[in-house]
Amino acid sequence: MRQLILVFALCSIVISAEASGPLAGFPLSSHPWYEFMERRETSGKIRIQSSTRPYSVLGSSGSDLIGFVSDSGSYDDEEKLTREVGRFAWELNSHLRIARGGYALPEFTDTTSHQYPKWPRVLGVLFEDGTHTYTYVAPEDSVAFSFQPVYGLEIIETDDERGKVSRFTGGFRVTAGYGRRLYGFVDFRDHTESGNGPYDSRERLYEDRWAAADLKGNSSTSYDVSESMLQYYGRHLSVSAGRGRHRWGPSYFGGLLLNDFAPPFDYARFDLNVSRVSYTFLHGFLHSMQTGDSLYVNPDGRPRTLGAEKYLSAQRIEVTPRDNVLLGFSQSVVYGDRGLQLGYLTPLNFLYSVQHSNDDKDNLLLALDGKWRPIPGLKLYGELLLDDVLVGDLFSGTGNSKNAYTLGVHGMIPSNFWNHFDARFEYTKIRPFVYSHFFDVNTYSHWTSPLGFTREPNSEFMTARLGGSFYPFFCSLTYSRQNHGANTETENVGGSIDAPNYAGNDKEFPFLAGLFERSEELILSARYEILPNLNVIAQIAEVKKSRAQDRTEWRAGFSWNL
Repeated sequence: MRQLILVFALCSIVISAEASGPLAGFPLSSHPWYEFMERRETSGKIRIQSSTRPYSVLGSSGSDLIGFVSDSGSYDDEEKLTREVGRFAWELNSHLRIARGGYALPEFTDTTSHQYPKWPRVLGVLFEDGTHTYTYVAPEDSVAFSFQPVYGLEIIETDDERGKVSRFTGGFRVTAGYGRRLYGFVDFRDHTESGNGPYDSRERLYEDRWAAADLKGNSSTSYDVSESMLQYYGRHLSVSAGRGRHRWGPSYFGGLLLNDFAPPFDYARFDLNVSRVSYTFLHGFLHSMQTGDSLYVNPDGRPRTLGAEKYLSAQRIEVTPRDNVLLGFSQSVVYGDRGLQLGYLTPLNFLYSVQHSNDDKDNLLLALDGKWRPIPGLKLYGELLLDDVLVGDLFSGTGNSKNAYTLGVHGMIPSNFWNHFDARFEYTKIRPFVYSHFFDVNTYSHWTSPLGFTREPNSEFMTARLGGSFYPFFCSLTYSRQNHGANTETENVGGSIDAPNYAGNDKEFPFLAGLFERSEELILSARYEILPNLNVIAQIAEVKKSRAQDRTEWRAGFSWNL
């Protein structure tokens, strides 16, 4: 009921908005569209794009954000025969037609019909409109919806004690639109993992990045992941509610404030986009691993307990003063053990002041970020995170200095051949105790996953990636290294978000103090898109850890609409 009240309150703000703009981009932040757009912005083909994923609000024409369409609605001569451009033009046209309730977009109607990709005619059986398996469009009623299956299989084999692990995914995706005002989608996926049993604890999972999992000691386990959204959108305004992942900031390998690594969470969201200014308000409902009140015990001895209440309130504003510059400011707070806080439900409120008036009992974070393209083919970006803001101790070595930053560069040579390659380097430093909180319920996490970059502060990360895009073939070579100062049995040096600092913030905490650990990975990945959104994938990785056995890891499989 409280979630519904929040949604209706936000809806009342925009009920009179003019509804002439379509949904922007795709509702899943993992869609390859976003990486494609980032390569386009670095090359200088389009202006710098938003760092708030997934995109939500778009102006009336959509040309600027779509990127490969000029202001006049015609294709850039240099790119009109590029198969990858045509592939995304085709899919986006189909997607926006559903989102707008069956209305075709003039920019695409006369252009995409003769563009790439030229898939075989047999695809009409699997892809009715070239992208969706089934589509129903009724322009006279302003209604449209589509259906797509979601399948995948991944085989992972290592030369350590885990051996062979398999993960199968099955599900579906339904999208619908009505009257250029209302859009919705549901994406459901059921995962089955086997090979590392008996699955009796989360430590047996190959990756502990899921919500609830079947941990009854069987030879296999399952976990469901669902994302959904119901959105009312206008020309400049949007209100949405559902369950999903959110990623804020320009970092490629992990956002400091919000990273889409964690499981999806329920949320309500409000977006405003006017000229060169964008604003996003987000309120999420998180899962705490802390046990709340116990109500009763069943005759079979099973206790009925309530999880501790836990919420996220976050806001982000972006300004694009020039086509090659974007500046962002974000704030977020995690609070719990009580009901919804009205001050955290108010858009445009300064969360630091609200948190301070609550006797500094909540977990507040502020972030500044930006990206700049000085010349076509070169983009510089960075992000600064401030946790527990005390101006006098921002960059000291004490426990009050809880901050992190990322510096990155993305480059490519904008020529007819070399623009198929792009190179990226990022450096991230996270000081001790970042993301932790002296109240466990306010730890900056959802289930067992961090909302930010990592569960291991007191770390530095260096990552370099060389990518090749030869649609429909993609490949990359990635090297990453983490240096980490871990907590010991007798000393807490700020190496885990689950171990806050109770001893006093005036004490010095040297960076990387404690038990030094180093992890290195060298990963070669390849992906081939056989049919629309049907990919064959392969990967080999060399993993070295200073306090664990080195291993080689192979992965192979396929994904359809994953």
